[in-house]
Amino acid sequence: MKSKIAALRIAAVVAGVLAGANAAAESDIDLRGGFGYDSNAYELSDVLGEQSGFFAEAEATVNAEGTADGGWHKQADLGLSGRLHESSLRDADRARIFVRARGDSAEKYGEHGWDWALRYAMRDQTYVSRLTGLVATDSVGNEIGDRYDSGRADLLLQWRFPGRKFGRFSVEATAADRNYLDDYQEFGLERLDYYEYGVGPGFELDSRDGNLRIKLQYEKRIYDDRRVSDAAGIPVAGTDLEYENYGVEARYRHRLTRQSALELTGGYDLREDNGVGYADRTQWNVGLEWTLRFKDDGRLVMESEYSSRVFDQQVVGDPTINDEAPEKKGFDVQVRYERPFPFVDIRGFSLVVEAELQSYDNSDDERYTYDRLVGFVGVRQEF
Repeated sequence: MKSKIAALRIAAVVAGVLAGANAAAESDIDLRGGFGYDSNAYELSDVLGEQSGFFAEAEATVNAEGTADGGWHKQADLGLSGRLHESSLRDADRARIFVRARGDSAEKYGEHGWDWALRYAMRDQTYVSRLTGLVATDSVGNEIGDRYDSGRADLLLQWRFPGRKFGRFSVEATAADRNYLDDYQEFGLERLDYYEYGVGPGFELDSRDGNLRIKLQYEKRIYDDRRVSDAAGIPVAGTDLEYENYGVEARYRHRLTRQSALELTGGYDLREDNGVGYADRTQWNVGLEWTLRFKDDGRLVMESEYSSRVFDQQVVGDPTINDEAPEKKGFDVQVRYERPFPFVDIRGFSLVVEAELQSYDNSDDERYTYDRLVGFVGVRQEF
C-alpha cells in the first residue's frame, strides 16, 4: 500500500513540476485569509451542548499553466490551507495540503477529447467524538485523536466523444489510494487503508442560455485489512471488507441575465457491502444556487442544499471511529460575497464575506442532530 502511495505521490510531484516549468510565464498566486466565528465547531447535538469560538483561517494556492506540444493545455497546482481556533477549541484545528497536475486536449466540439488529472492530498485534524465532545478514545480509554489523519492519491481520466446537436457523451475512469498515517493497531483497531476504482458515462448538453450535465458512476472500494461486520456490527474474522457504490449526479445551469445565473443540482448514491448489509447506506441531495455579478466586479452567491444519508441497518455505537460518516438529514445554506476592497486601489485585492447555516435536525438518531452557524470576514489577493 505505502509503496503504491509513494509512487503516485512522486508521480504527482514530478508531473506538477514538469507541467509548471514550461508554463512559468503564466503562473498565478491566490492568497486568502481572515477571521471567523463558529457556533458549533465539533457538530455536537443539543444534549451535549455546542462549543463555540473564533478562528483564523488562511489559504494559499499556486497555479501554473501553459500549452504543450500538440496543443494540449496543461496545468499544475499546489495549495495549502489551515484553520486555527482560540485556545478552548484547539482540537478543532485543521490543515490540508495538495499537489496536482492535469491536462486536457483543448479539442474542438466535433472532435474526440481527453482530460487527465493526478493529485496527492494530505489532511490533519483531531478526531473529536460526536458522542462526548472530547478527543476520541478506544473502548479502554486510549486517545486516538489522529485516527483521521491521512494521505490520498487519486487519478482521473476522461474520454469525450465528438459533440453533436443533441449533446456530447463521455466516459470517465477514476482510481484512488488512501493511507491513514496512524492505524492504532496496537490498540486493536482495524486498519482503514483502502484503494478504490470507478467508471461511468457522462452526458453534456449546451444551449443558448443553459448547460445540462448528467453522470452515472460505479465505484468499488477494497480495504487492505478490515473485516466485514455481521448484523450486530461485530467484525467477522477471516473476511475482507469491500464496498460497491452506484450513483448518479445531475446539474443544470441557466443564465437568467448577463449578470445572473441559476443552478440546480441533484444526486443519488447507494452503497452496498460484501457481507450481510450492515454498512449498506443510501444518500441523496438536491440543491439550488443563485449567482449575481456586479458592475464593480463583485459577486454574490447564495446556495441551499437538502441532503439525506441513512443506513439500512441502524448503526450501533460511534461509527466515526472508523471514519464512517453517521446518519445525517437536513439543510445547508451558504452565502458568499466578494468585491474589490473599498477605498483601496490594489489590483486583485478583494473583500470576502461568507456565512453558512447548517441545520441537520431531521435525523432519526438524535445523537447526530445539530445546528451550526459559521461566519467569516477576510481578504483575498490574486497575483
